[in-house]
Amino acid sequence: MADFSVKKISPKLGGERGTRNPSGPTSSYDLVEQMEFLYVEVIKATNNSRVNPIPHTCIPIVEITLGNFKSSTRDLPIGPNREWNQVFAFDKTKGDVLSVTLIDGYLGTVIGKQNFKLAADIPSRVPPEARMAPQWYSIQNSETGYDMALLMSIWFGTQADEVYSNAWFSDASLVSASCVTNTRPKLYLAPRLCYVRVTIVSGHDLISSDGKRSPSIYVKATLDNRVTLKTGISSGSNPSWNQDLIFVASEPLQGTVCIELVDKVDDQHETCVGKLKKIRLSEMTAVKVPGGPAPLSTFDVEPPSKVEPAGDTRRFASTIKVRLATDQSYHVFDECSQYCSDYRAFAKGLWPGTVGKLEVGILGATGLTPMKNSRNQRNAYVVAKYGNKWARTRTVVDNASPKWNEQYSWDVYDKSTVFTLGVYDNQQLVSYSGNKVDDAPIGKVRFRLSKLKWDTIYTGSYPILVLGKEGLKKMGEIQLAIRCASSGPLTYAFATAPFRWMLPKSHYKSPLSLLQIEALRSQAVEVNCMNLAKTEPMLRSEVVKDMLKPKSNNFSLRRAKANYERLCRIFMWLSKKCALSDIMNIRSNPDNTPKCVAFLLCCFVIWVPYVIPVLLWLAIWRVYPICAALMILYEVVYKLLIQGYHRIRIGTNTPPPPPPLVLVDLKLSKLDSLNLDELAEEFDAFPSSEADVHVLKMRYDRLRKLGEKMVTLMGDAASQCERLCELWTICDDNPIAKISFLLVVGFVVLPLLYSLPFEYLFKYLLTWFLVHWFNFTWDRNDLPSAIKNFFRRLPTNEDLMI
Repeated sequence: MADFSVKKISPKLGGERGTRNPSGPTSSYDLVEQMEFLYVEVIKATNNSRVNPIPHTCIPIVEITLGNFKSSTRDLPIGPNREWNQVFAFDKTKGDVLSVTLIDGYLGTVIGKQNFKLAADIPSRVPPEARMAPQWYSIQNSETGYDMALLMSIWFGTQADEVYSNAWFSDASLVSASCVTNTRPKLYLAPRLCYVRVTIVSGHDLISSDGKRSPSIYVKATLDNRVTLKTGISSGSNPSWNQDLIFVASEPLQGTVCIELVDKVDDQHETCVGKLKKIRLSEMTAVKVPGGPAPLSTFDVEPPSKVEPAGDTRRFASTIKVRLATDQSYHVFDECSQYCSDYRAFAKGLWPGTVGKLEVGILGATGLTPMKNSRNQRNAYVVAKYGNKWARTRTVVDNASPKWNEQYSWDVYDKSTVFTLGVYDNQQLVSYSGNKVDDAPIGKVRFRLSKLKWDTIYTGSYPILVLGKEGLKKMGEIQLAIRCASSGPLTYAFATAPFRWMLPKSHYKSPLSLLQIEALRSQAVEVNCMNLAKTEPMLRSEVVKDMLKPKSNNFSLRRAKANYERLCRIFMWLSKKCALSDIMNIRSNPDNTPKCVAFLLCCFVIWVPYVIPVLLWLAIWRVYPICAALMILYEVVYKLLIQGYHRIRIGTNTPPPPPPLVLVDLKLSKLDSLNLDELAEEFDAFPSSEADVHVLKMRYDRLRKLGEKMVTLMGDAASQCERLCELWTICDDNPIAKISFLLVVGFVVLPLLYSLPFEYLFKYLLTWFLVHWFNFTWDRNDLPSAIKNFFRRLPTNEDLMI
């Protein structure tokens, strides 16, 4: 069986903590391992052959070789000044000599060559140092008479270099120049999303298409010729709808809404009886408060043809009343609620303050397995999403264990959010002349930020798991370094973050239904796909949809068993908490003399609050200053100086790393012991596509067996709740019980509460709690108490059921 556990790793992160900064990072790339590259920037070539001019048009081509890796400008477009302006990146450990060869592409002959020793001839650059100045290198050939010059610069750099995102890496040297842009790392900022609310109120003086019958009209609204929504049908010349049509639009809100009135003649025929002029989103009322009113606007309906009542020579115009607003106080869900990474509203004035910053170092992956529809090559890249900021790493070509070592950061407004990271196989590295080929998903990992401690680095190798009909499959492992850096506990946003609303206020004042949210979420996904497809290189739509894919709500016997076990665990935990004597397992221990002594000491401290401090002070008041000074001296000299110097000298000054972050609990998900038939049932279509009657009968019987347990558990929970209700009813309806309650409360409890000081009442309650907690030997009774007996005898509605 494959190992699905999280593995602890110890990467050599670029920002190792040192003696100058023992508690924090030292660079902006401190969550990744430093990778050194040899960067070669080829700018342009010129022809200096004046004495013996070249008789043909020279097409210069630059070939760069390091060890077994070779890159060329053969497929690069040459600018008007014979410029390439291309940066090539090589792994510096793959060779000792860099060879730059200039070739005449017209004849295929070698013009000249320039060699550089990596150990002596190439400098290093560390940002934010200035870029290396390019240099002219003369390349001559005495045999052919060529005299040319090549402008380029060469230096050693890391992934922190500015040219890293635009470089052509040596592992992608076989990728064509038209497709190499798909291998580069990029950051994408998806535009914020906003709800557009078109409220169709009523129509006045509407006429049918033939002008002779009462119209049956519905209103159709279209946003940017992309999404169309319709109202219900209302009959009469003055129909009333009062129906909201909600769209999803993205900033900067420059689209238009087209509204049409359609007359439903019969089931097969309908006619457009009028339309309104196109309304720009920027002209609509921006609502930034919960339930803010939008003004009621009246528009003239422009008929498709001139329609006037018979015998009336005046111009006739129908009108329609609508409310048009952009609801900027809502958060538009593009993710499902279980994996939401952002809860901010569209209006920036409603955003809370940042509580910190999420920093993720994507180190690498091992053992990546391509999907079935993928080629044998593994051209893997990673897409990370949090909020509306997307990050895409570079594509490592033909490598099952790629190394990315790229670090990205996001602003955190709410820690109760989820970070999503997906690994994909790049299928766009070859120009296809036929059908479009989508990037194949390898797998995703997610983690909730609330599980992370502030300012703590989590490193681990996390399995990429995919569940299908064949079972749980491990697609590889991905190594991550994660840190949630706080903005400071003294800031207002950080202090109030756990207590503020999770969603904007409009979601509570004017909530949308679950069906509306799900329908609008589908619109939001399409809008995101459309916006991210406009970037270069584009973030492909299949990747965006896979990252925003909601959690499956199909029937799953596996999840039913897991949820049933969760309920059982909760009831077991509650039963243990209700039995105070079982907290420390005292009932199973026959000898609790130490606990009895501790209890007596506690009672002594509780009930004699003034005697003990006075006696202690009289006993130690003379020697206390000396003892305190010695203890302070011990803490300062020994622990801070001597032990700290010893830890620094032996290199153990760093605190121990936290345990690996667990992302998936296989035992809780019932994936430790899989049943393939249950998985086949989980991924089956609805209605079922299973043709074997015996398999369906077996699944039905299995579902009934699980249903028996669920019914029993829910029945027990309902019975306990009904007993609580019955207890309240008895106290409310029974005069004797009510009189007894009033007498006890009025003549016993209230006088005690008023007469006893608060500290004595608190001590009494604490003593009662300790007595029941320690459960002394002479006071033990394994039988249920009278209160439990009384509660158990209360009637329930279970007797009324058949």
